[in-house]
Amino acid sequence: IIYLVSVITGLTFLKIGQKIYHDNQANLMSLCTSMGNTGYFGLPLVLLFFDKEIVAIYIFMMVGSLMYESTFGYYIAARGQFDVRQSFIKLAKLPTIYAMAAGFTVNAFDMQLPEMFWEYWTHFKGAYVILGMMIIGVALSGIKKFEFGPRFIALVFAGKFGLYVLSALAFIAFDRHYLQWLNEDMYNLIIFMAICPPGANIAAFAAQLNMQPEKAATTIMLGTIFALIYIPTVIWMLNF
Repeated sequence: IIYLVSVITGLTFLKIGQKIYHDNQANLMSLCTSMGNTGYFGLPLVLLFFDKEIVAIYIFMMVGSLMYESTFGYYIAARGQFDVRQSFIKLAKLPTIYAMAAGFTVNAFDMQLPEMFWEYWTHFKGAYVILGMMIIGVALSGIKKFEFGPRFIALVFAGKFGLYVLSALAFIAFDRHYLQWLNEDMYNLIIFMAICPPGANIAAFAAQLNMQPEKAATTIMLGTIFALIYIPTVIWMLNF
């Protein structure tokens, strides 16, 4: 579900961006609207509002977001700079794909992980959020000047805080009345995932692919600041 919502939003704003811009700003816009900061920003919120059993479901849901980021999302980013063949080669070098494949393999064969793994995992959970915020900090520290593009920012906000959230709510309404696959806790998790600001990893992609990193970092910063107001408002409106 998360993967499909991301694809729909990313493709929609890629097409919109291509009509307005004639460079890789269209690809950057697609990323900023479809990739949310579901881990570094969203996970602490879920830890705050839900029990640990529900948090485990959210972490599994993040696989959909990571899968989009490491496949369709990264391909869109690479296409702003490279042809189809080179973009697929770049995509094949992403370590996240192989990390997810290893995780699915361990799970499928019910492999028992050593005790040392769980010890490090306990410490990693706390470090994960800090590392994510540091990625944003590193991206911002490398900016020589902020690039405020009012039209670009407005379109990104319309995609990430508008279409993405509305698509998620549309699925929830459809499931509640017809499919009935999920329960209320899962609906709430989908909403939390949908309202997250643009992902911090966009800054890393933009820097690696020379995709206007200053504009990417500025957009991430503004999206994160806006989310500090937007997210509490949504939480209040939905009576969490």
